[in-house]
Amino acid sequence: MQYELINNVVNELSLSLAGAKVSKIYQPSEFLVIMKFWNGRETLRLLLSADSPQSRIHLTERDYLNPSTPPRFCQLLRSRITTVLSVDILNADRIVRMQCIGKQGLCTLIVELTGQKSNMLLCDEEGIIIDCLKRYQGDDSGGSCVSGISYGSPDQQKRMSVKNETYEKAPNQSWSQFVEKSYTEASETFYTHDLKGQLKKTIRKQMVRLKKRIASIDSETQKQQGFTKYKDFGELILAHIYLIDRGMDKISLENYHKQPPQSIEINLDPLLSPQQNAERYFQRYKKFKRGLDHSARRLIESKEELEWLAQFDYQLDDGVKKSDIEEIAEELRRTGLLKEKNQLHKRRTQKPSKPVETDSPSGFKIIWGRNNRQNDEISTKFIREGDLWFHAYRVPGSHVVLKKGERPASFLDADIHYAAAIAAGYSRGRLDTKVEVMVAEANRVKKPRGARSGLVTVQKYKTILVAPIRVDL
Repeated sequence: MQYELINNVVNELSLSLAGAKVSKIYQPSEFLVIMKFWNGRETLRLLLSADSPQSRIHLTERDYLNPSTPPRFCQLLRSRITTVLSVDILNADRIVRMQCIGKQGLCTLIVELTGQKSNMLLCDEEGIIIDCLKRYQGDDSGGSCVSGISYGSPDQQKRMSVKNETYEKAPNQSWSQFVEKSYTEASETFYTHDLKGQLKKTIRKQMVRLKKRIASIDSETQKQQGFTKYKDFGELILAHIYLIDRGMDKISLENYHKQPPQSIEINLDPLLSPQQNAERYFQRYKKFKRGLDHSARRLIESKEELEWLAQFDYQLDDGVKKSDIEEIAEELRRTGLLKEKNQLHKRRTQKPSKPVETDSPSGFKIIWGRNNRQNDEISTKFIREGDLWFHAYRVPGSHVVLKKGERPASFLDADIHYAAAIAAGYSRGRLDTKVEVMVAEANRVKKPRGARSGLVTVQKYKTILVAPIRVDL
C-alpha cells in the first residue's frame, strides 16, 4: 500500500475514529486484525493487515469470522484498548499510529505497512514495545521487534526509496471503499487467509484434480476396451487343444464366438504347453477385468466427489452465512481436504444453522437447505410420505421439500411450480431465465449407505421448466 493511499485513508480515519469506543477486536487470520468501533453515530469496522503482499489499513464492509480462541496479539489488544484517541501517520512514512487508552492507561498501536517488513506493535506510554504481531530478533538488515525495547521506526534511507503513485476515486466513494475495491480486484488471492477464501481455493483446486482424474480414467477405460478377446483366445485354444503342440508360436483357428465363424490367428508362447498358453490368456483377461472394474469404481467415486464439491462451491457463492462456512470447513477437515496453516478456525464460533422455510400459494410449508448438512436432514429426516422433493436438474443447488402435513387437500399446480421455482432460485442456475427442476415423491428419494453429505439417489422423477425465484428472508 503506497504512502499517498495510506495518507488519504488515515485522513478519513482521523475524523471518523477520534474518540470512538472499541466494541470488539478479533483476529480472523494470522496477520489480519478487525476492530469494531462505535463513534456515537455509527458502527465502523477497521481492517488492519500485516500480510506483506496485501498489507493495508481501511474501513471494511466485509464480515469476517471471529475465531473462538483469540490469538496472543488479539488478547493483548483487547486488554489494553477501549478507546481510540487519534489516528495519524508517523514520520511521513508508511506507518500508522493509533493513540489509544484503556484500563491500564495510554498506549499506541503502530501499524507498519512497509511491504515485506509489515507488522503491528503495541507500545506503552513511554514508547516501549509491549508486544508485536510478528516477533523477530534484529540482524544486519534491521532492528528487533520484541517486547521490552524502545520502538524505532524503519530508517529514513529505505523509506525515501518508496515510489508513490497518484490515485483517483469516484466522487461518492470513500478512500476506504476505494482501497477495499482495489485490493479485491487486484488479485483473486485477496482473501487467501480468510476462511471462506481458503475453502473456495481448496475446493476449486480439488475440483480441477478430479476433472483431470476423470479424464485419465476415461482414457484408461478406452484402452482397456476389448479385453474379452483374451478370454475368447483361451477358450479357443482349449477347444482346439488337439491341434496345438508345444513349440508352436501361432495357430489359425475358427472363431466360433463370431457369427458367422471367422478365421483368427492366435499368438502362442512356444515354451509353454497348450494348457499353459490358454491359462496365460485367461490370466490376462482377469487382469484387464480387474483393472476395468477398478476404473469403474474410481470413476463413480470421482464423479460423486466432484458433485459433492460442486455443492460446496455453489453454496459459498450464494450468500453463505458464517455458520454455513464453519460447517463446510468442518466437513472438509474430516475428509482431510482442508489443511490450514493456522488453527484459528478449528473450533466453531456459530450455532448450526437451520433450513429455510416459507409457504406455498395454498399455505403448504416449503423447506429447503442452504448447506449439505441441511440438505441431508431435509431429504432423510424431514421428508414424509405425501411430500414432494425438488432439485434443479444436473446443477448444484438446494434440496427443497413441499410438505403435505396433516392437510387433506392436495397440492395445486401453483404450489408445485412455486416450490420448483425456489429450487431453481437456490441453485447454480438462479440467474437463468428458465431452469429444469426435478420433482419426485418422497419414497423415491434415498440416501445410499456411505454416500457423502447432500448426495441422494432419485429412483423416479419428472422435470418441469420454471423461472427461478428468491424469497426475502
